[in-house]
Amino acid sequence: MILLIIRGAAWNQVKALLARGWLTHQGTVEFVSVEERRTRYKNLYIARIDYSYSVNGEYYSGYLERVFFRENSADRFVANMKGQMVFVRSNPRHPERSALLGQDQPGGWPA
Repeated sequence: MILLIIRGAAWNQVKALLARGWLTHQGTVEFVSVEERRTRYKNLYIARIDYSYSVNGEYYSGYLERVFFRENSADRFVANMKGQMVFVRSNPRHPERSALLGQDQPGGWPA
């Protein structure tokens, strides 16, 4: 389980590097959640942000997941984000592929 989470975090880093050159669009946070995942040694908390955005009149959706070791940190991350505007990066050739980058968000991500 921990190996899967580490692999997911590594993929998020690679995706963020690739997305830096993608186009930026305005999007909206549609849904947020925090899910507890129990491992043998530690409970982890997955904060998820589901968002929508439009490219050339077509609507798309995506999500961002971040892993936290403390539930209150995950809760703080998603608090008050539902309905908020975010900046979404999308692949110019495949606009259905997207990413949310903290550096694009006004004030960065919540602490």
